[in-house]
Amino acid sequence: MRLQFRLLISLFIGISMVGCQEPIIEFPQESNEDPVNVSDFRIVSYNIHGGKGPNGEGDFRSNLQSFHDLLQGESIVCMQEVEPDCWPAIKSIFSDFEYRYFVPQLSTKFGTHKEGGNAILSKFPIAAYENRLIQTDPGGDKWERKALYVRVYIGLDHHYLNLFHYHNTYNWHESNSASEKAGIERFINYVNSKQLSNSELNVLAGDMNLSKSDCDQIISNQEFPNSVYSWVDHIYSSGLMLSSGHYSTYELNLSDHQAVWSVLCNSDC
Repeated sequence: MRLQFRLLISLFIGISMVGCQEPIIEFPQESNEDPVNVSDFRIVSYNIHGGKGPNGEGDFRSNLQSFHDLLQGESIVCMQEVEPDCWPAIKSIFSDFEYRYFVPQLSTKFGTHKEGGNAILSKFPIAAYENRLIQTDPGGDKWERKALYVRVYIGLDHHYLNLFHYHNTYNWHESNSASEKAGIERFINYVNSKQLSNSELNVLAGDMNLSKSDCDQIISNQEFPNSVYSWVDHIYSSGLMLSSGHYSTYELNLSDHQAVWSVLCNSDC
């Protein structure tokens, strides 16, 4: 009996160790290139839905390649719902984006080992980066919700871009979207904690899981007067948007979200 007990304990420890392995994470590499100076640049935010269409259409690689082919000169791509096992494929498809930041988000529900993540892919060198756990979903798979922050030198008028990327809590909008609203409030508290300069270009991007009207009640119009959205996907900017819109990724069966994009001004536009 003692031998059987010891074997069971060893098996349990082995399973626990496998379940507790650190998920893949990738930090931006350093650059030896000269700093960029750009008068304007294009950014997109996209919930990839794990690489599947609204009803599971397509496969990861073909759907992500089709999205890449839709792009019209983006310099920065923000992605949500990126599973760690699929990260190498994204790096291969988006090999023209040299600077990359990927942070996993885990389900904290007991007995569940689901993994997701958020990513920022950039053609500009990333000067600084950070991530912060904003909150954990109260229901469902109890996902971690982390915000990503990158600081990018863009030269000219604003000198620096401060980009905050977030995939907010989804709690089926119970109690008048209380958890979703709390997630955005805590996200904005994190943004404000950075004490950003008004002279720099400050941008929020991601799947906020709230409508524009709900987000606008939390996100300051004075600090972020310009925005574009499609459903719950948003880009907010402190600076001028020269143009904006969305890619028809839902209609093309690439995701259950539309990708939103904007061209941001960094000069006398």
